[in-house]
Amino acid sequence: MSQQMVGPILRDAMGLKLYLITDCYCIFMGLLAIIGNSVILYLFFTKRLDSRRNLRIILYMTVTDIVFALAIMPEICYFIYFWDTTFVDYNPQVIAAIGWPLPMFLKISSGLNAGAAAERILALYFPLIYRKVDHVRCSNILMVVCVFIGLIDTVFCIYSFRFEQRINCSSLGCFVHDVFRTYWGSSNMACGIIIIIMSLFVFFKAASQKFRQANRTTCGILLSSLFCLTIPSLLVSLVETITGFSIFEKFGAFYVASLLSSGSMNCLIFLILNGSVKSKIDTKTLSDAAVTTIVSSRNKTTLADL
Repeated sequence: MSQQMVGPILRDAMGLKLYLITDCYCIFMGLLAIIGNSVILYLFFTKRLDSRRNLRIILYMTVTDIVFALAIMPEICYFIYFWDTTFVDYNPQVIAAIGWPLPMFLKISSGLNAGAAAERILALYFPLIYRKVDHVRCSNILMVVCVFIGLIDTVFCIYSFRFEQRINCSSLGCFVHDVFRTYWGSSNMACGIIIIIMSLFVFFKAASQKFRQANRTTCGILLSSLFCLTIPSLLVSLVETITGFSIFEKFGAFYVASLLSSGSMNCLIFLILNGSVKSKIDTKTLSDAAVTTIVSSRNKTTLADL
């Protein structure tokens, strides 16, 4: 075999291993997201967490993280099951059928993160207005808007899907038209910039005063989303827009891994950093739920727990 042939084969082999590593990572983070968020959902279901105020956004984050992890598992399992040491050749019809959750839930997650940052900005900078806001209604409207935008991305993705053979490509992004990838990258980049700016406002104001419970929890969730999802997504979009280099073809299901990581870390941060919840831990039922929140009249401050 000539020296010219060894290089490409070696690079392809390394790329295939990266696909497998990414997919296995997605399985692990997906299971972690399902288990961790199921604990939080159980607490809401048993009324140990009150979803009638600003915790409604946390409830929506929890539900969307669980649904996405469950919905994307068939795609990840398909990638792993048909992975091969020589090359991968996934069926585009199957990818089209099981890959739709990514564009929808990526936008929903970004919207909910922006909503959490906006709520904390309102509490920190405009406390009088924050007291008068109907948090449940605003959260419901936010969720409807996020789902609508996610549906637009999903329909656009399906419409631009190319049912063509793609060798050695383990991602939904490899099978869609360049027009959708440009739109998707640009919209994700815009969302990322907005979330980063809003998060900086939260971090700056929270650091200038006593780091109260709501600020600590929200800042933890925003930091997790920034490092696990927003900043990587922004960098990927910038690189592909400027250089044309596709992360999809190099690492495989990159966006899936980022979204699952964000969902897993968010639930862990909420359970760990929420002091008012930790103080209500019932050691006898720690196996099925470890937190509870009581919203009393004396806690009706400008900085309610998030």
